[in-house]
Amino acid sequence: QLGCGTPLGVVELQNKLLQVLEAHSMFKIVEDVRAARVPILRLKFEQALEVDLSFQNVEPLPNTQLLRAYAALDPRVRGLVLLVKRWAKSAGVVGAQDGHLSPYALTLMAKSAGVV
Repeated sequence: QLGCGTPLGVVELQNKLLQVLEAHSMFKIVEDVRAARVPILRLKFEQALEVDLSFQNVEPLPNTQLLRAYAALDPRVRGLVLLVKRWAKSAGVVGAQDGHLSPYALTLMAKSAGVV
């Protein structure tokens, strides 16, 4: 529901959210991938932080919880993971859609092989 008490469908919610994000100066919409199996809005927050926003997809939540638990165990995890992800992106070796490992797989590898 968004304000008026009437439940919104996924498409309507995506459209409303897209309008809000487009009007907000801190967000830049990089890509609108609503035709994918899992619709995603790719955003950039404050011209620095890349964000993928998906709709009605709870599958990644356990992955996020696992990564959060790793980071809580050792503060070095976050820095190591960010370093590996930035390296992989600059080297062009990340992205399952391009036949490379996903950022999540790289994160798990960094955690497993690292000092943490």
